[in-house]
Amino acid sequence: MAKSFLYSSSVLVLAALGLPAQAIAQTDPSSAAMSATSPAAAADASTSAQADQAPGASATPQVSESNDIVVTASRRAQNLQDVPMSITAVSAQALESKVATTFFDYAASIPNLSFAVAGVGPSSGRSIAVRGISDVNTTGFYIDDSPLSESLDPKILDIERIEVLRGPQGTLYGARSLGGTVRLITIQPDASKLSGRMHAAISTTRNTDRPNYQFDGAVNLPIVQDRVGLRLVGLHQRDAGYFTRTFDVAGGGTRSLRNVGQSRTDGFSAAAIVKLTDNLSITPRILYQNTRLNGYQLADVAVNNASTTPNILVVRSLDQRRGSDVPERTTDRWLLGTVDVKLAASYGSFTSATTLFRRRARDVEDQTDFIAFAFGLPQAIPTSLDVRSPVNSFSQEFRFTSAFDGPVQIVTGLFYNNTRSNQMSPPNIIPGIDAATGGALGTDFIYAKDWPTRQKDYAAYGEVNWELIPSLTAIAGARVFKTETTSSITGRGIVYGGFDQRTAQTLKESGVTPKFSLQYEFSRGNQIYATAAKGFRPGGPNQLFPEIFGCTSDLAALGLTPDQAAFFKSDNVWSYEVGAKATLFDRRLRASVAGFRIDWNNIQQKVQLPCGFDFKNNSGTARSQGIELEISANPFDGLSLSAGGGYVDAKFTGLTGGSKFKPGDRIPQVPKWNFNFNADYRMDLSDTLQGFVHADYAYVGSSDSSINANVNPATGRLVPRVRPAYEIINARVGVLIDERYELAVFAKNLTDERASLSDITAAAVEAPGRTRVTINQPRTLGAELRYSF
Repeated sequence: MAKSFLYSSSVLVLAALGLPAQAIAQTDPSSAAMSATSPAAAADASTSAQADQAPGASATPQVSESNDIVVTASRRAQNLQDVPMSITAVSAQALESKVATTFFDYAASIPNLSFAVAGVGPSSGRSIAVRGISDVNTTGFYIDDSPLSESLDPKILDIERIEVLRGPQGTLYGARSLGGTVRLITIQPDASKLSGRMHAAISTTRNTDRPNYQFDGAVNLPIVQDRVGLRLVGLHQRDAGYFTRTFDVAGGGTRSLRNVGQSRTDGFSAAAIVKLTDNLSITPRILYQNTRLNGYQLADVAVNNASTTPNILVVRSLDQRRGSDVPERTTDRWLLGTVDVKLAASYGSFTSATTLFRRRARDVEDQTDFIAFAFGLPQAIPTSLDVRSPVNSFSQEFRFTSAFDGPVQIVTGLFYNNTRSNQMSPPNIIPGIDAATGGALGTDFIYAKDWPTRQKDYAAYGEVNWELIPSLTAIAGARVFKTETTSSITGRGIVYGGFDQRTAQTLKESGVTPKFSLQYEFSRGNQIYATAAKGFRPGGPNQLFPEIFGCTSDLAALGLTPDQAAFFKSDNVWSYEVGAKATLFDRRLRASVAGFRIDWNNIQQKVQLPCGFDFKNNSGTARSQGIELEISANPFDGLSLSAGGGYVDAKFTGLTGGSKFKPGDRIPQVPKWNFNFNADYRMDLSDTLQGFVHADYAYVGSSDSSINANVNPATGRLVPRVRPAYEIINARVGVLIDERYELAVFAKNLTDERASLSDITAAAVEAPGRTRVTINQPRTLGAELRYSF
């Protein structure tokens, strides 16, 4: 009876996807050949377990002849269609087809994923939002088993796949996974065979005066056959700047400098696998990347902060018009070192994942116009502000993944992380500013800050999968966590009244994030599921509240003292999701659909004080609900089609504590709609020559930004800045020769769309009447050559 009801339900779900009911005849639960306990299903489960256990085996997707993709989102290898979770997996081939080298190149085509620059500075300010949960540190970001900052933008190099896990991942992935988690899975070293690749590309971007080029390659060396292997990867990439800086010169007139925002990236990785026994392996790795920009990749957009209607952030020019020539620059240099140890046993696998991470990010920003406005200077003094953000992090995880005989499987582990970070500005001295103000300041020393923070995370977690009856599995898990955040801050210069300081204080928090899920599998690749899960984000420190500007009185008006506002506390979400996945027509069609509701509580929100300083406070609630759908098809050999889309309605529902939002306001940086289409066709032109064509399209709806938005004094409501909707089209055409050489031409952003991705938090304060907006790369046309062996 229950099976009949669930089978009928699956027909309704597939009908909602627009598929004929007869297409799921293969999912009839009465069919022994397709039952969850059939030999085929058992073999698939066994293969998945072995893939997770194999010492030193790649944690990468294994693609079968039927094009199934194996993912490790649940900390064990599973077919993508068998995981009871909404996941997008982007394969290495899909990344190559998109000519993807940066986060934007693939992120715009992920249903219900959006992004902005919520932090300070281009180097470390990017934030990722999944399912409408938008702000800094709301999305987990991993390279393999290493938890890293979501602001990191590794070049898409030597990546086997990217997994985007939607919904809070508080059990297996812990803190900062409120909306979901993004995982970059790398290609692992192989001790069994010699292989490698080389890649070279050259292109031209509109509004530049020189070409872009990229060289990269990888080689896999078996040092001791089947025992020791080494994989080496290298990259050099230079992208021309598409901005122009125009400035006034002495004696009248202007001068223009092109190639502003040029980026240069060098990187390498070295990974080894050492199989001490057939069951025990060690995999050490070093990954390094250094990116330098000779200017900010930001467009100027005129805004009216006195407006009571939204400002539309339309980018009309790539000229950065200034009164003087003040160069800006960004550097982002990081080193990731990991050691993975895997031990396989007949009943499961043990994993130790150790991560050392070091990052040095620096932004130098022109603050000339703001300083002239703030101090009422009769003539602007060219000046810039230097912000540095060093990070050192260590993490250790021990994990056991079972391969028991019987209906119960578990994943359990211990996790520790210790991150030391700082947001610092060396002394900002503006020669002549005191004289320009008639000696009113008494010094040319404006600003300096040292804000060290250390955060420790401790956690123990476990998740149990229990097949209650054939095809019906219950999943329950929990993560017990404790965080300790210690921070001090020192400010000097006239901004801080000469000197201000808060000695080291510690915020301690603890709690539990549970998860409950129920999955019913009609057959391999066909299922329905329901999940309830909790996620959390740790609290953190606030900056100083200088008394000289009256900030203490402003806090008192909110019922707070400086000590009470020294930290903001954690916030959390409860998520409820139902979904279905279908694999049809002899595995030529795959579809997944999920609907969700997320309740967000105790939200960390920025509060702007009348004194000019801001801080984060825990304020109110929000609700996000929506749906996502993804379909992929192989109508006939050689043709692959896919489409996906998402809708999310994310709004604040109740707010207090000085928030600039009101109930009913949209959560910023979250478009309601986004969808994408992809098509690939491959054809044999001769015995040794194969042709291919790729095209993709992505649409991202409009969204609101609140980063620099003002409040309507008559209504008290936020006047948002609007990021207009945009569309991106890419194409690639080429030939594969002798299955080794690949020659292709490509077009990225074919229609030259200028997508307004986010206005930015200035290192100082936004110049009056002008906001600066992150945009995508203009139309880029190029050619590339690949060789593999």
